Amino acid sequence: MRAFVILAAYLGFVAAESDFVTRKLCKDVDVTQCSVQSVVVDPCPQGPAFCTMKRDKTYGVTLDMTPHFSAESLRLSVTSDVDGSGDFSTVIKSPGDACRLLSCPLEAEQRRIFDVDLMMDKRASGKFPVKIKLWNEENSSQACCVTFNVKVK
Repeated sequence: MRAFVILAAYLGFVAAESDFVTRKLCKDVDVTQCSVQSVVVDPCPQGPAFCTMKRDKTYGVTLDMTPHFSAESLRLSVTSDVDGSGDFSTVIKSPGDACRLLSCPLEAEQRRIFDVDLMMDKRASGKFPVKIKLWNEENSSQACCVTFNVKVK
């Protein structure tokens, strides 16, 4: 019984600190390639419209997604559109091997939970969108991609 109470208290704390965020699918990616069920940012107690983030603090992002493609190896990038130009040129996480974070191979139509940590640079400030993109290394048109808004102070 004691373990159940501790677990319930912990889950209540996690639920209070993290929140689903309002997400959009990326404009430059074929939306038929992937379904994104939810995006959760931890901590984000003031969501869902945006998450207020502090510089040099680590935040966890959890994506619940269903890819409609298979892939032996995956790449991941996290970028932002700090200047509002729409090009997502500010790199938060350089493109890298996503199989370190998500077991590969990726199977089509298999729902997956994917976790990634991100940290805002000391130079980032204001409100802007963040883009998380996961794609097939052999065919970059096969991708899961989502954006959500943050406010860095």
